[in-house]
Amino acid sequence: MKEIFENFNKIKDNRNGDVVTFDFDNTIVKSFLNKTEEGVEEYQFGGINKEIIKRLKSFKSAGKTVLVVTSRQSDLENDEMSVKSILNQLNIEVDGVFYTNNEPKARKLYELGSTLHYDDDEQERKDIEAYKNLHKDFKIVVKDPNELIKDIEEISKGVILTADGKIIIAQRSDSYEWDAIGGHLMDGEEAPYAFWRETKEEMGIEVREVQFLDTLETTWKGVTKPSHYFAGRVDYIADEIQGIINLQWEIADYFVGDYEEIMRKTKGNMTQNLQNVMNILDMQQNILESRAPHSKNHKNKKRRLIGLGGAKSTGATGLKRVKDFKRSKSAPAGFGVLEEENDEKPQKKIKISINFTIDEKKKRKKKKKKPTKRKNRGVGSYFPYFDLYDGSGSSDDGDGGGE
Repeated sequence: MKEIFENFNKIKDNRNGDVVTFDFDNTIVKSFLNKTEEGVEEYQFGGINKEIIKRLKSFKSAGKTVLVVTSRQSDLENDEMSVKSILNQLNIEVDGVFYTNNEPKARKLYELGSTLHYDDDEQERKDIEAYKNLHKDFKIVVKDPNELIKDIEEISKGVILTADGKIIIAQRSDSYEWDAIGGHLMDGEEAPYAFWRETKEEMGIEVREVQFLDTLETTWKGVTKPSHYFAGRVDYIADEIQGIINLQWEIADYFVGDYEEIMRKTKGNMTQNLQNVMNILDMQQNILESRAPHSKNHKNKKRRLIGLGGAKSTGATGLKRVKDFKRSKSAPAGFGVLEEENDEKPQKKIKISINFTIDEKKKRKKKKKKPTKRKNRGVGSYFPYFDLYDGSGSSDDGDGGGE
């Protein structure tokens, strides 16, 4: 690893004048910051961008100089968790890896002579364009890697839980129905990451403690698809949310309330997906209990870089996976992050508290509709993972509105 950084001048001198650069996190490998039950924050594997990997390998085969430029902090890397290690596990060869240590990438790309750069971060792309305007000899084209991948017929949706136990739902801007937050998975993504990404895009919030609830089959306009449901937490109480949420154009409004308030607010104007989530929360309330309320800076935060080792946590040996999601059957044997969790170990239940009286619960159960038919297959078996990545080269999201 050290040789990569020491050979910067050699790479610069020997490049062929056609340098292509790639960001790493959420451009090549997708990840998100999730919080454990102990309050420790860890980067969690969320899939890969197949099309970016194909292009990277194609550029390399064509003889171009291919570099990875990441904003990661180099002093936090180690052999097991490093970018180089992950690239090796993905069978990706590059000519160098450069760290900006949380600084904008524009200057480094200029120094490297990059002519084409892929980066998922919109602000990074804007900074590069601004730097380009100041340096007329900086001939670079900047692209969003997510434009290369399409949605698939699976969705990830759910609700956000506040630190004081309230539930956040969204109102669609097309039908003005109340809906669960989320949308379609993109090709190569895992369902937990898709829920995290959609929540950030639609609500401007990065949720923690992404918790899988259930997978059901739903049908919309004749298309039946797996629908994966989640709950995510934020470290803010309900009264603080107004200053935190930043709605995307697809969302007209949002509502924060307890279970009964949500049901009253959405009566007669609820999508099937929100109905499914609320039914799941209702059915699971006896076996789920909430943790102590979270508050800002209440838990010890420990950030670790993404890794692909064999353990369930990101320490020195790997990534933590969302509970109940197991390795794809198509994953290569021995790829650490994809290893199935030990079924012999007891699984802790992460519990969510929905406060209401027993009488109210009985009334609701009499009126409650049955959830959509459950798909009879193991959760997590649908993820394609890495067996496809060998280097070969609708405006209506159909996620429940109007159902």
